[in-house]
Amino acid sequence: MNPSESILDLLKKDESGAFRLLFDRYYDNLLLYCYHILDDLETAEDIVQDCFVNLWNSKRLHSFSGDLDRFIFKMVKNQAFLFLREYKKRHNMQVSFSQESETTHYDITDESTKEIELLYQTIDKLPEKCRQVFLMACLNDKTYQEIADELGTSINTVKTQMKTALKFLRENLQEELFFTLLLFLTEKD
Repeated sequence: MNPSESILDLLKKDESGAFRLLFDRYYDNLLLYCYHILDDLETAEDIVQDCFVNLWNSKRLHSFSGDLDRFIFKMVKNQAFLFLREYKKRHNMQVSFSQESETTHYDITDESTKEIELLYQTIDKLPEKCRQVFLMACLNDKTYQEIADELGTSINTVKTQMKTALKFLRENLQEELFFTLLLFLTEKD
């Protein structure tokens, strides 16, 4: 039995430490693989960690049968390419928005006031912890580490809360308003 099959067998039996074995066996190689695709170590780390979290939460490997190496590398590759596609889309929107703002004067109208109200109403619908983290990051301009220290939690928890908040906002705001929010967030960095 090869090491991948042995790890799968332990996961299916719900053995303690099986997931740690999976992580130890694959993390470094997945990180190098993802870094090769993205050429950004921090983002590669985030993507690989997210993939492991998704595997843990979904428990997909408990009933998995197949080539684990191929499956887990394909999962990371798909997430890396999804990130690149979203990054490119966001970058193109930023360029477009910058070009528009250079040629157009924007007045605050009833329409934009309504959009701002809608934005704050949607933010208010976030779960308490997500809203708190989101507002600390966006309005108070705090880093994830500062938020984690202030709330007495881990930086990964803060990242997860921000990811949840952004997902909720993406699903509950009109696309244009959500991307305007993202542009605002990225311009602060």
